[in-house]
Amino acid sequence: MYRAYQKSAEFDEDLAKARELGLICVKIMQSLLECMMRQADKVELFKKHLRVSDCLHAKYSAQTKNVVVGDGDWGHLQIDATSLFLLTLAQMTASGLQIVRNFDEVAFVQNLVYYIEVGYRTPDFGIWERGDKTNQGIPELNASSIGMAKAALQALNDVGDLFGDGAKGSVIHVLPDEIQQCAAVLASMLPRESFSKETDAALMSIISYPAFAVEDPDLVDLTRTTITDTLLGRYGCRRFLRDGYKTSLEDPHRLYYMNSELVKFENIECEWPMFICFLLLDAMYNRDREGTTEYWKQLQSILLSSDQTNGQAKYSFLGYVPELYKVPIDKVELERGDHGSQDRVPAGLTPFLWAQSLYIICCLLHDGFLTVAELDPLSRRLSICEKRPPTEVQVVMLAETRDVQKELAENQIDVQLLSEIDPVFCVQPASVFAKILSRLGESKKLNITGRPMDRDVGLLSTSKLYQMGQKFVVFTPQFMDPRRSHLIYDIRILMDEWSSELQYIYNAWNSVSISGRPLVVLVISKNMLQTDVTTPTIMNRRIKSTVLGAIKKIKSGYIGGARVVMKNISDFFRTTSVSKLEFRDANIDDIFEEVGMELPRSLPQVEFVEPVKSKPGTPVTPTPLKRIDSIRDRWSRQYNTIHRASMRHRSIVLDSNDADLAQLRLAYAKKLNEGGSELPSIKEFNIRNSPDRPLAGSPSRLGVHLQTSSSSSSLSDVTSKLDHSQMEGMKVDELVSMLAETTVLDEQASIVHFLWLKIGPNFDTHLYDNSGVTVRVLMEEVYIKACESRDWSWVRLSAGLLKKQIDELEKAVTHLLVRQKQITVGMPSKNEEPITAPKTKEELMEIFNRAYSDDPNSFTLAQEIIVSLGSLVRTDPRLFVEMFRLRIGLIIQILASELSRLRNLSADEASQQLLSISPFEVKGMMFSLLSGRLLEDISPEEETSESTKEIRTGMGSFRKQIEERKSLRKSMHGASPLSTQQNFFDEHTDDEDESTEDDFQFGIWLRHRRIDGALNRVPPDFYANLWDTVRKFPHGLSINFCILHRSLTQEMTRKEIKFALEVEQVLNQISEPEYREMIVEALTLMGHIENLIMAEPKVPTDRPFDVDQIVQRANVLFVEHNKEMGTIVLECCGSGHPCDSARGICQHFYDSAPAGEFGTAHYMIKALMDIFAPI
Repeated sequence: MYRAYQKSAEFDEDLAKARELGLICVKIMQSLLECMMRQADKVELFKKHLRVSDCLHAKYSAQTKNVVVGDGDWGHLQIDATSLFLLTLAQMTASGLQIVRNFDEVAFVQNLVYYIEVGYRTPDFGIWERGDKTNQGIPELNASSIGMAKAALQALNDVGDLFGDGAKGSVIHVLPDEIQQCAAVLASMLPRESFSKETDAALMSIISYPAFAVEDPDLVDLTRTTITDTLLGRYGCRRFLRDGYKTSLEDPHRLYYMNSELVKFENIECEWPMFICFLLLDAMYNRDREGTTEYWKQLQSILLSSDQTNGQAKYSFLGYVPELYKVPIDKVELERGDHGSQDRVPAGLTPFLWAQSLYIICCLLHDGFLTVAELDPLSRRLSICEKRPPTEVQVVMLAETRDVQKELAENQIDVQLLSEIDPVFCVQPASVFAKILSRLGESKKLNITGRPMDRDVGLLSTSKLYQMGQKFVVFTPQFMDPRRSHLIYDIRILMDEWSSELQYIYNAWNSVSISGRPLVVLVISKNMLQTDVTTPTIMNRRIKSTVLGAIKKIKSGYIGGARVVMKNISDFFRTTSVSKLEFRDANIDDIFEEVGMELPRSLPQVEFVEPVKSKPGTPVTPTPLKRIDSIRDRWSRQYNTIHRASMRHRSIVLDSNDADLAQLRLAYAKKLNEGGSELPSIKEFNIRNSPDRPLAGSPSRLGVHLQTSSSSSSLSDVTSKLDHSQMEGMKVDELVSMLAETTVLDEQASIVHFLWLKIGPNFDTHLYDNSGVTVRVLMEEVYIKACESRDWSWVRLSAGLLKKQIDELEKAVTHLLVRQKQITVGMPSKNEEPITAPKTKEELMEIFNRAYSDDPNSFTLAQEIIVSLGSLVRTDPRLFVEMFRLRIGLIIQILASELSRLRNLSADEASQQLLSISPFEVKGMMFSLLSGRLLEDISPEEETSESTKEIRTGMGSFRKQIEERKSLRKSMHGASPLSTQQNFFDEHTDDEDESTEDDFQFGIWLRHRRIDGALNRVPPDFYANLWDTVRKFPHGLSINFCILHRSLTQEMTRKEIKFALEVEQVLNQISEPEYREMIVEALTLMGHIENLIMAEPKVPTDRPFDVDQIVQRANVLFVEHNKEMGTIVLECCGSGHPCDSARGICQHFYDSAPAGEFGTAHYMIKALMDIFAPI
């Protein structure tokens, strides 16, 4: 109304009215801001802990501005409500109204940005204040909240300073990475609203007015169409399916619903006229004249006159919008049978202020008093039609030392030294930027601080220049931080991140509306190029060539599909995006000093430091070493004992009785040695001190106590075992003496590991007569030296013993969860623990400690796999479209199984080999398995997903490959299997015999089913179709003796993720992954039973239908048919000698293609006809 009067004023009275309305708008916004500022302590707590009890309240008293209900008496956590306030604040400020009055309010608004920026991973109660649709107070991730948070962040980023006069310190800083995270999660969720709501009419508020949060026109159309097709009726839209609010059947005295009663609300949900207003506004903004006319007529037909409001309305000239229309109690059954056939009556509040406000806006637009542009001063509506091409990424390479610069110059790569850049520029690590952000938003008066230090600084945020005083500061990306984890030592992982992250910037930069081009500074450190005497020459050459190759790709102008340009930093000054960081009441030099701004250090280097004796004045000078000094010859018997004890704990702890592992053995695993026994648990040893107990008096800085000149020694394989008495019989002094004499890392690590097992981590060894040199301190040094020499087996073991958490773990878990991919960690079917919501680092540490309490190797390897999955789901989410739950334990087993098959190893040997390959190679195997490609089919040239034009997952990817196998095998016969992503398997020179070739060809579909079963992959629309199937059976379905009850279809709708998770829980009880896939195929075919049987299917009415009998019956038909044809089945099941395979199913049936004349579907269809055909 303020904008309409301001635009159309012709007399002084109109101008006075416009000013009055403007002041009322300002006063309302300032009052809301004051209400929230009174809860500044809650904002401070919430941004640190994200607890529901610490959130801002959703209700305040209009008279006192205080809270009106308790913290736990309402669903207060509503990210969308806080975001809508900030969005409106930005739009009103852009229109010329000043709402924020002082710097304390600016600081509080900055903290509200920190409050909502994690909305993409914060479950809340949503727009309807009740969370899960059962009204049981369960918060969930809501797309409408994420979209509103994204819109608010973008609007505040666009509005500039809040005072409107360029005042110092009044600019709100928004990190572009948080906007991009919201956008990515929102795109992955729409048109779904949440786990319990397959869609919601509230999504209209984010795809159109007021948020305009979605830039993809196809996604906007899909969401709008889903809402109108699913929820739109004569009187408005239902909020969501099975919404019982104020229906005739709802119990008004009970807030919560029983799960089983939700079905009674089906087709009789109340319809809300408010959403006709949203649809009308959407049509107006899209200039859809036909839609505008249609929705305007529909809206006019459902308005109430003042006579129909029971005295609640004052003006007879105005139409009134009721809250909702409901079905009368006497017409409920008729409406349920034929939705939309019955007349409804208005209910709830009339006028409903929310809907009435939208109606007035519609009238102003319809009658020409306002234009759509005047309601959107920031022009957010144009984001959907303004598509800017990707901008090139500016890259600056800096050499850490003169030697690095010289070596790069020898390879025709000219770069500057860190010390050679213009003095006006300052290069700092991302950790310094995090400290600076912790100062933004501080207010002593309100007792609030800045951005929490534990939040990540994203890649887009570090791709800008920041002006601080007279300095221009540029920050290196966070993934270049040398202190993050052992992953930084894997140069190929680092180069892969260079490629993927530059491509990410290239694709995402324009979507977050940043002016200027991105600038990425990469520092080349010495250890990226240096030759390590402890590392094989071939590996050194490969590492160096990998770095030089990546730099040359960047120099050429393209890398990973991204267009880049490489110059010196001063050449990019005029084209780079620049943000100004200002601090009120703070000197810039003091800020620099406080955050410790200095030149970034190189990757951690450990140099030899002479040990200092505990007694002053008596230094010990070690004897200079002229060769590798090994103890193997002088302490042969003792070292062999230690080595055996250590090796027994250097493989993944696997349970030989675990059915999952047993079924992951391939058919030709019978040729391997099956005599291995169960690996002993670490609990068998006498650990006198808990590894988790902190060490008292431990030094704050790690010194160097071990002299290392080689990473490994040539040791013969030892097959004898060490019993408990042998371990206890060895003296500690002898072990310490052995440790002091050897310079071989493998020997040092084995002794330190043995000491850890024998006497615990807190024992003081007094190595070189130094006090405080505990086993834990030595293990820390082993970890560092193993990282430097890239001995990944020792890296993983020492990291697991020291309980080191990879810094990227929390972020990777969040990336997976917000894209609706849940995780389980631990031993499959034994101590698996699910991760279903974002966790803090401390919570993740507790989960991993429980899941891998006695398995330090899996403790580290599981983290690496999750980090790889988190990276892949962000860069290529198509790989995960058919999965809801990722079982890390099964993934580890399938990786070991594949390694066992490719290298012809036993299970124990394969698990040790898995631990010795690099993190990059693990990621390569993960990518291959997820993409559905055979590991042998990936050549070294096909290094990453960027070279793959089309990724096909599941069975479809195998159909093309299966036709190429014969010709491919002929060309590969006698050659070694090719490796994924730069040779992650050593080459085999031995020729393969004919039987191996046959096994390989015949094992493709068996392997495929095992892999897909381990990854929990299902066909598209599997869960929705299964919902239809379950509904046809009165007593549900029985799968592996677990019942999938029909009542689930009464509690949940067809496309609810909650239903999919219930199905997953049942399917995950099947321990054999190939049998799980057979059940999935059977369930898929059951969805088409009406098309298979012309008559009415014979459905059991007295018991659940047993799905397992379909697979068993199909197997019988398969064996009988193959006996008649005289196939290879005669060698096993056809001759009365059942295969040693899962559930007694013939291994050749598992190894059959899904389709075709002799495919599994052929026999399952016959089985379905036999079972369901009427007599």
